[in-house]
Amino acid sequence: MTRTLRFFLSAGAGVSALAFAGTASAAYNPSLLIAGTSHVLSRGAPVVVGVGQGENDDATGVATIYSPRGYGVALRQPAGTTLGGLAGAVKVGGDRFNVDGTVKTDNPANYVSNTCSPGMHEAVWVLEYTLAGNPIRVPIYVDRVTAAPESAYASARMRFCLESPYVPPPPGRQSAASVVLMAFSIRSVFTNPGTRGSYPWNGVFVPYTPGTGTLNQANAAQSSSFVRLPVRLTMSAKRQRRGSRTFAVVTACVNEAGQGVRGITVAFRSGATAATANSSRARRIASGRTNARGCVTRSVRVRGRNIYLSALASVPARQAPRCQPTIVPRCFQPSIAPVFDLSGGRAKRVKR
Repeated sequence: MTRTLRFFLSAGAGVSALAFAGTASAAYNPSLLIAGTSHVLSRGAPVVVGVGQGENDDATGVATIYSPRGYGVALRQPAGTTLGGLAGAVKVGGDRFNVDGTVKTDNPANYVSNTCSPGMHEAVWVLEYTLAGNPIRVPIYVDRVTAAPESAYASARMRFCLESPYVPPPPGRQSAASVVLMAFSIRSVFTNPGTRGSYPWNGVFVPYTPGTGTLNQANAAQSSSFVRLPVRLTMSAKRQRRGSRTFAVVTACVNEAGQGVRGITVAFRSGATAATANSSRARRIASGRTNARGCVTRSVRVRGRNIYLSALASVPARQAPRCQPTIVPRCFQPSIAPVFDLSGGRAKRVKR
């Protein structure tokens, strides 16, 4: 899982680079990037949550992440349950550190008097990692959303707070870290909506005023990450004779929420059996990029008695067309969620 999270962080950093390339420098431009590991309607699967900002941005003080309406939310895991992993990059002073850790549930009764989000919550998740030999624990306060105005756009709210790196730490403690990039996975909580569409996960981020421990509410920013469901890679294959030679003509199409996705690289693979063609032992024999309809076609010669063919693709994280603030007045860097290792289903056989 750590490897997957690191790959996800790279994808998120790529989207950030695109956004910053066309944006004048600003004091605070945070971003949210979401990736589901299932792209089927009404299916439950781990969700990866990524947050990030520029290294020279003001430090984040409070982050609130909302899952969209339509998602099922289950918050009954007992205390001590490991929900997933964590990977990220943080700064302490002028130094940057990579960190890895876990996400575990804890007893909400232990956090009623917290200063970040006081009161009793349905669930508390704790981000746990080690920095310079010191254990770090960041609680996330989680509740299903049932009341307005949040119920107009959210099914659940997840909020966490970070200490100000601008304030000298108490004696015996190291300076607080500021988050540059962080991704964590959550399993057995969210279930995909049952209706096709584009679902915006929203993050609201509040920075500290530089040099203080005071939140700068006036500079709060929203970032949205759109999960388009369902996502499908379909593949068909047909036999074609050209003189004495036989070819398999394979067509693969990438479809996202009912629309073809252009410019996606699809790898066609082969094997001696259906199981081999769908496994890591499959041999890549052709590839291509999808057209405006989301499809790509390739022709593969059949040299043996038959050939089994499969298709594999990944849809990268992309910038969404425009930023639409719905929670706070300022928004930045809307994204479209990536899809990793999308399979074209069972291998197809073409006889010679």
